Amino acid sequence: MLVAVGAAYIFVLAWFNRQPIPTTALLHESDSKLKLRTTGSSHLGTKNKDMHWLEPLRYLPPSDTRAGGATDFDAGLLHIRLHTEFRTAQARQPLGGLLKVYRKPLGFAAGGSEDEWELLFVDRLPGPAKLAYLDRTRLRQPAGQHAARRLAVLYYVADKETMAYATRIYDLESLHRADYFDAAVARVGARWWELGSDAEAAVLAGVAAEHGLCPDDQLRLADSAYAGAHFRRCVGRAGLRLRSVDVGLPGAQDVIEFSLRGSTLLYSRLNDVVRFRVVELDLEPELSGGFAQTLGPDVSEYLRDTGRQTFLAQLHSTRPGSSMDVFLAHGSTASDTFYFSFELLQNTTLAKRWIHEDVKRYRLPVHQQFSGLSRDELRLVNDPPLVDQVGLTSVFYFKATDVIVVVDTEWFRDHGSANVTQLQRVRESRPPYISTLNSPVAVNMTLDESGALLAMTTVDDELFIFARAHASSTTRILDYRRYFRTPRLMPWVATEPVSSVDSLEEGETDMFNWQLRLTWQPSALLPVRWDDGLGSPDSPFPNTQRFIPRPHHHSTTTCLRFLHFDPAQLGAKGPDQLSAKGPDAVVRILALSAAGRLRMWELDSHEQSPHILWPFITEHWGLMFILAAVVSCCVYNERRWG
Repeated sequence: MLVAVGAAYIFVLAWFNRQPIPTTALLHESDSKLKLRTTGSSHLGTKNKDMHWLEPLRYLPPSDTRAGGATDFDAGLLHIRLHTEFRTAQARQPLGGLLKVYRKPLGFAAGGSEDEWELLFVDRLPGPAKLAYLDRTRLRQPAGQHAARRLAVLYYVADKETMAYATRIYDLESLHRADYFDAAVARVGARWWELGSDAEAAVLAGVAAEHGLCPDDQLRLADSAYAGAHFRRCVGRAGLRLRSVDVGLPGAQDVIEFSLRGSTLLYSRLNDVVRFRVVELDLEPELSGGFAQTLGPDVSEYLRDTGRQTFLAQLHSTRPGSSMDVFLAHGSTASDTFYFSFELLQNTTLAKRWIHEDVKRYRLPVHQQFSGLSRDELRLVNDPPLVDQVGLTSVFYFKATDVIVVVDTEWFRDHGSANVTQLQRVRESRPPYISTLNSPVAVNMTLDESGALLAMTTVDDELFIFARAHASSTTRILDYRRYFRTPRLMPWVATEPVSSVDSLEEGETDMFNWQLRLTWQPSALLPVRWDDGLGSPDSPFPNTQRFIPRPHHHSTTTCLRFLHFDPAQLGAKGPDQLSAKGPDAVVRILALSAAGRLRMWELDSHEQSPHILWPFITEHWGLMFILAAVVSCCVYNERRWG
């Protein structure tokens, strides 16, 4: 009887805990042998933070049958890894930043085998990296080509009593063969890559520093070569690297906010007299170091008291010319309340001034000096927001308020009217997380190229995929492929009127709010294939057992990326099953672990899980163990005294 009651209790709990949202299909997961070597902790600074990006190497050109934004399957995939603090052998500059770029074929996306990551090149920054921003908006230029994707890394160099800031900008479309590579290989010999014994450590360091040739990155001796006093950069066996340029920023005050869009760099300094500064870089047709600077609005007391939950993002201007739209998120503390607000700042070319408009404001009781917050809540207040921008869409996730804010730059005109309205459409959504471990905090976020799909992962590596409408409403002329259009296709846009903000009242929703469509959760008993080579701060030793409890508060997913494939190209590469009619694009999403392993999900294949009891048991194995122990004790006592 007791066993039946216990089983019924478990089934009732599992039934009410069942997943109401379809689960996406996990199409591929890297083998345990396909991992990157982790940099030794002795070579990293105490405040080091690793940053990761996944990017397709190239896109296919748009055609009549293929929309823009499709990944070139043959070009492969890039993985960019940045160590913000890397110890060097230089006496006067003991810390620098280290950036590594890897490449991998995409054969696994078509059902083939997965290859190892190939090291392309390594760059060491002159000083520690503080901030980084990847611009992948790819707006169409007047000449018809897409703007290049660029990665900007902000670093600083201390010299006696002064601090100088600079940014190194990498052009992701400019992968080319290093000019010195052939001559260096001729001097050193083609077998330099095979060096790797302890006795050859000095030789490896010399080859990397003097000739710019990287050692095998899987060797632990590679860190010592990268830390050499004379090392600057090196290339791998393919001899390929990205073009880059260093741009010094005027002034010595601390830079606290930083973003890049096109050739425009936006940053703010601590205790500056203006809210932000705008730098227009001379990056076309080739990277160069020239720039022109524009000042933002004067700092008022309302804007001065900013917390760490602040961010500046340049939006695509709704007015042509030199005008600019800036989205500002900032937090401030007054008495025992933390205020968090979004604002839109616009400058007009005729009035020569900045116009300020409030969008939304939140408040959070925190008692005096945040004394009412727990440690986890305080971390949420201090963590910067997650940001991603594609085309004319920008999305922000603010952890303290658990709100997703999406901003779309729009031009539209009502039917039967010649009047054109331009606006920044702002929508906010509270994600309906479904987490059995009560940890809804997102740590990674990415948009797809259309701006209609959003993916997020939590600290427990749960995946949530949101979608929204990307079709025209009955009263507006909208085109979600608008960022592939040229300015001459929009002749109705006026030259100067200030754009308005289109937002909803509290509780209102429409077709442009995010809706949860798909989920995926790893098992609580996780096979040691995703992060077995990594040690956490709580457990610095590699995991060796077959199954381990899923770690709390430590996400192994470092970044996400949507990939759109041309069905014709993907179907010709492998046994991938495509529909008979052939979809417009095959959408996949990739997740990268800190060890360099990949997970890939197929959005077109999802199902409502028919299993209810077993997933609940595996997710709550601790509860099941306690319940089984209690029932066993009761049964034993009944038999003993019965």
